Amino acid sequence: MRTETALPRFDRSLLRAAARIVPASERGEWRRTWQAELWHAHHRGRRGDGLDLSAGLVRDALWLRGDSWRRMFSGTPTLCLASLAGLCMVAMLFALAFAGSWRELSPHLAEQFRRFLVAAPLVVFVAFATGSRRYVESSTAGRKLLRIRRQMFFVVKTALALLLCFLLSADVCLPISLRFPNTAELLQIFFFVVLALVGLRWAFADQEQRCEQCLRSLALPARVGRPSHNLLEWNGTEQRCGQGHGLLSVPEMESSWRQRSQWVELEPAGV
Repeated sequence: MRTETALPRFDRSLLRAAARIVPASERGEWRRTWQAELWHAHHRGRRGDGLDLSAGLVRDALWLRGDSWRRMFSGTPTLCLASLAGLCMVAMLFALAFAGSWRELSPHLAEQFRRFLVAAPLVVFVAFATGSRRYVESSTAGRKLLRIRRQMFFVVKTALALLLCFLLSADVCLPISLRFPNTAELLQIFFFVVLALVGLRWAFADQEQRCEQCLRSLALPARVGRPSHNLLEWNGTEQRCGQGHGLLSVPEMESSWRQRSQWVELEPAGV
């Protein structure tokens, strides 16, 4: 720490404070690098460079912390549900801005919400009846807790997606309802049905492309096999879990080699 003691007091305090922001796994190397940068700028005697480095030090620490959060939460079910909830809040704020006050908005939303409670189950039934969900053979099917956790995530995600579709349809039709209330009601139902079907299709596709264990989004699909050899060998795409839990094999077409998608668990490293 001899280099740090040679720094001015302000730089030492700033370095210690910013180091607390940096993730622990990267803190040592980050601190040594910035100590050398600050020491070099200080002994050159150029104050402007020191100020620029101090600002860069803080921005770098914040970026590393943000990047660690991105890697930690990227593709997680927590991020998915939080994003949907955040979009619902934004849609509610837009509706409040259109109405001008909560007193004006609440009667309109209450009436529309009663229709939503009737229409939503019908839309869900139609989506399940007409949707082409992919059947996946899974070696985790017998694990009850994993299956319950997966289904609970799907239910909450679907409910938030439907609520978001309802709020978006209300936002679109709220300005029209002030002058043409009957027309706005019909348009609101139409927009909700269309948006809800799109949202449910997304929920199905998103659920199929998540890890069976951690529910993180799988990596981008990679091509496996040769399309011209459908009758001779298996070909299709594979998506791997970033945490190493397994991979999803999706055949290009049904054949004697592979008739449906399959979730394959991977052995832990070193086993």
